[in-house]
Amino acid sequence: YAIIPAYADLEYAKEMIDDESISIIQDSDDSLATACGVYATPQAVIIDNQRKLFYRGNYNRTRYCTLKESNYAEIALTALTRGEPPPVFNIFATQSYGCELPNDL
Repeated sequence: YAIIPAYADLEYAKEMIDDESISIIQDSDDSLATACGVYATPQAVIIDNQRKLFYRGNYNRTRYCTLKESNYAEIALTALTRGEPPPVFNIFATQSYGCELPNDL
């Protein structure tokens, strides 16, 4: 499944994901983001099958995800599907460069 923030456009998210097998959940009170430690955009969260945090961080070092070698979320997903431990990334993966999430919703 995919989780989007309360203020995100649900219909637009459905168009972008374009996969009916993926359920889209709107985090209406930011409780999921808070529980996972997400504080800003753009951050991805990957939870393993034991419901433990596997990865939290940026999708990529660059804003438009153009550097394959820093596709952090993809690298983490690959490690998870291969049964490998979570990769250790540098600060470019873990420190958000986007906007802080609103805390008054």
